[in-house]
Amino acid sequence: MNKAELLNKINSGDSQQLAEAIQEFQENGDLDIAGALLEHIGQITDPRQQTILSNLLADIKDSKFRNLLVNNLQQAGDNATRAALLRIIWESALDYSGYLETLLPFLEAEDFTVAFEASTVLENLVHHLSLEQQDLLYQTASRFPEEKQYLVSNILEALEQFATGDMG
Repeated sequence: MNKAELLNKINSGDSQQLAEAIQEFQENGDLDIAGALLEHIGQITDPRQQTILSNLLADIKDSKFRNLLVNNLQQAGDNATRAALLRIIWESALDYSGYLETLLPFLEAEDFTVAFEASTVLENLVHHLSLEQQDLLYQTASRFPEEKQYLVSNILEALEQFATGDMG
């Protein structure tokens, strides 16, 4: 299947064709196709397909994928897409600490799912952050209103554990 056919299947809106495109990507994926899949991830209504696709995208080890994913996150027009893209970030083995300032606003999102996914991303980034980044994250998390403290409590705990060397 060539790239044009694959993109047509992704854009078709048909769940069977999307499943075929996901299968093809799994076997022969490249970043161009990953970009197209990222653009459509929020529109996938089948939870199984979305999970499979999220797992596949999270497994990409190419560091160029980080920029692609973060750019899609910044341009995402709806909360379902933002939450799905944040999920891929926290499931990924790639280091997204360089994007801390881009990711922080999602923690403060009005949409609970987006904010929750962002809190998971940030909690997982703690051990990759520079001291300056840890301080920025701490300052942001510390000023959260009381009714939203549950979103940042794990981040603050992870920062404290990392600072004291207690990672257990």
